[in-house]
Amino acid sequence: MAKSIPKYTVIKDTREQDGWFFSSYDRCQGMEIGTLHTGDYTLKGYEDVVCIERKASVSEIGMNLGRKKEAFFNEMERMKDFHFRYLLLEFSASDVINYPMSLLDEEDKRKYELYKSGQIKKPTGKRFDIVDQTKLSGKYLIKSLMEISIRRDINVIFCDNKYNAFIICNSVFKRLNELFNGKDNDAQ
Repeated sequence: MAKSIPKYTVIKDTREQDGWFFSSYDRCQGMEIGTLHTGDYTLKGYEDVVCIERKASVSEIGMNLGRKKEAFFNEMERMKDFHFRYLLLEFSASDVINYPMSLLDEEDKRKYELYKSGQIKKPTGKRFDIVDQTKLSGKYLIKSLMEISIRRDINVIFCDNKYNAFIICNSVFKRLNELFNGKDNDAQ
């Protein structure tokens, strides 16, 4: 007789803002809010084994690899203590590679190019200021993310958007729950 896999409970860090919500469904028991020393999400009972860090935007990872680099790398260093560690990015690799221009939509990119060529005054807005003032390049960001992946053995996953990142996180939790609770086949 096949062993029944218990439902898992997700723990979301108290500092996590505008993140994912895990309700009771399928194989998930639901979600609790708790203080995590490292990461944004984990599985109840496996807090010292599973660590998922979520990044909502390319501007957030830009800040983490720029002005807040020391704190971010300290967190990445703490993640080495977890056997299963993930950095889930709610944006694409193209968003990173094309940074900072990826912060602008097509119309704003056109305006910015007109400004850079001297045809118009500088457009107003926070995104224009970031693009104009940042010293970070997309090549630097992608290099840093690949170094995190390789040197710190953290699974860096570009998810394209918030919904996909949630689905991927949920799939990771399901697979780990099966692993931890002795599911003996790889199907599903």
